[in-house]
Amino acid sequence: MSADLIAHLQDVASDFGALSARRMFGGHGIYHDGVMIGLISDDVLYLKVDDQTRERFRAADSEPFMYTRRGETVPTSYWSVPEAAMDSPQDMKPWLVLAFEAALRKANAPPKKRKAATTSKGTGAAKQVAGTTTKSKPKPTAKTGAKPKSAPKKSAIKKAASKKAAPKKARPKPKGAR
Repeated sequence: MSADLIAHLQDVASDFGALSARRMFGGHGIYHDGVMIGLISDDVLYLKVDDQTRERFRAADSEPFMYTRRGETVPTSYWSVPEAAMDSPQDMKPWLVLAFEAALRKANAPPKKRKAATTSKGTGAAKQVAGTTTKSKPKPTAKTGAKPKSAPKKSAIKKAASKKAAPKKARPKPKGAR
């Protein structure tokens, strides 16, 4: 049962620090200092890995947590913990440190740029039709002939900022509330 595993995990993490668990997707997320460092699924503990730590987990015969999406098996960046690590706080601590460091690197990494979705129609790009190249037409706007909006003036930005910065007035509590 996951509750027993969570309690045992909190015991073997005593040399590392406090861990908390939150229910998610039929399992539990494992957190340290508000950062998700692991997950429990089907009573197996998986810890966060990245390019710097994956080989250590692989060398310990760990395996990635996998799930199925649209009939395809997808590996994640959470890998199982070596069974020996579950025996003592001294054995578990290095694995928890690796997971916490990997989670922090991920949290502090610059966001990845998403690739633009490709469609069969194309938007604004040249396309090949029967041996000729043509430009696709731009999408019509709701208002025909409407000009794009210009950026707000600096004075409008300052006014908006001063409205946001103003402190909110306290509302009186309704009678009977504590």
